[in-house]
Amino acid sequence: MSIYTVVLGIHRVQFVSCILQFLNFAAKIANVTISVVKYQSDNSRNLCFVLHMCVVEGLKSKDFINQLPEEVLLLILSLLSLKDAVVTGSLSKRWKFLWCKLHKLEFDAGETLNDIVTDRKLLRKVRSKFLDQVNDVIESYNQPVIQHFRIRFDLYAGKAEVIDKWLQFAADKKVEMLELDFMKHGIKIRDSFFNYDFPFRLSDRNIEHLFEMPSSAVAVVELISLKKLVLKSVNVSNAIFEELLVNSPQLEMLCIDHSAYLTHVEVGGEALNLKHLEITNCCEVESIYLYEFNLVPFTYNGQAIDLHLTNLPMLKELDIGQGLAGLKANVFGKISSYFSYIQALSFKIRQPKKSLILASIPELPNVKNLRLTIGTHEDDSLLEVASLANSCPSLEAFLIKLIWISPIKRRRDVRRGVTCPHEHLKLLEIQGYYGRGSDLELVVYFIDNAMVLKEILIDPRCQARKGTSTSMRFSNMNKNAAQCSAKRQLQSMTPQGVKLVIL
Repeated sequence: MSIYTVVLGIHRVQFVSCILQFLNFAAKIANVTISVVKYQSDNSRNLCFVLHMCVVEGLKSKDFINQLPEEVLLLILSLLSLKDAVVTGSLSKRWKFLWCKLHKLEFDAGETLNDIVTDRKLLRKVRSKFLDQVNDVIESYNQPVIQHFRIRFDLYAGKAEVIDKWLQFAADKKVEMLELDFMKHGIKIRDSFFNYDFPFRLSDRNIEHLFEMPSSAVAVVELISLKKLVLKSVNVSNAIFEELLVNSPQLEMLCIDHSAYLTHVEVGGEALNLKHLEITNCCEVESIYLYEFNLVPFTYNGQAIDLHLTNLPMLKELDIGQGLAGLKANVFGKISSYFSYIQALSFKIRQPKKSLILASIPELPNVKNLRLTIGTHEDDSLLEVASLANSCPSLEAFLIKLIWISPIKRRRDVRRGVTCPHEHLKLLEIQGYYGRGSDLELVVYFIDNAMVLKEILIDPRCQARKGTSTSMRFSNMNKNAAQCSAKRQLQSMTPQGVKLVIL
């Protein structure tokens, strides 16, 4: 049996996709012409034909892949999931420990969690297996440095001891990109006080015994090589947050989601290398002060807070998810000095009916990409929300995400909004389109007013968080119904020259 047949047996569809990405690169090394590689297909029969042609016209060998340089083989493994990459160790002596030379370890069980979201007993079994798999890989891994270390699974404070060991491993390997996503899957979101707590002591230079609680309340967190840190359902204190910024001089991206303890965020100083900051769903946050560093995108999603942005000359992308409370707190007034800089704006409005102050939003002259997440109820008109585009005269792409509790349809005439030409809008995307009158009104409004519209993208899938009662009630059957409604409503009215895409 050839090596190709064995590997395809591991995960045929995934490996086919990965090999086809690899062939163009391998062709240069094997002196295979690009014309041979063009016979690409997602079916394994045609894949074997491509490999055969590479053998005949390239290396004239029955073991084309196994004769490639090690760096090329590592490229193939990097395109596989970590689980599949480890399994390739059974192929031959050369492959046995090849995966151990990867500098990217991702343990992502997201798809599995979605499948068992309603069965907590099964989750406990899968969790135990997941912990064993991560531990086995870590114990076998022998490289001195790791670039990317990612864990995605439903984990909580009760597993702190084993998570501590994983973090010790990542720190010892001078990790550059660290992601811990311990979000709970299911109908209810875990109370953040049951989250895993990020340790008070952590260093990639081993100056302290890891996680030994200090005699004082002073945190010592020092990750010299760290460039990206993503923490979801991981609790971070104010002291740890400050230590991360001070003692991680290469840190460029910091994302914290569903964390307790974090109350007052202060980030500033020209010495900072931080360019990307996200703080979302942290219920204890009261204030955020950002000043004097080269921040490019900033995201805040949560309750209304005391927000101050000062001297951020590179700020281009802003995502403010404070909804109606944020509008009442005059969040736009507080960032008015950045209106001429911002090119991408995201905003959330949970109760459009109460948002009569939308008209007070000032002009944003350079915003080219606008994204709105809207809470919708029954079949109320959303034309007032659509008029937000009027505040962005340079707008080129507008995404509207509809979060409905129940997609109630009513028999009523479609209203038309006030005419307001949009001279630059090329792309309109609506997520959560269900075919209600309010959905159709949005599309009609932009067909009437967007003078250079090129594409309308409709996503009929329910946008509620997976595992919630809403998303479970409105499954594929409702998606199919929404697709049919979209086709029936929009195909005939879409102007010639405008591309209509219904997912």
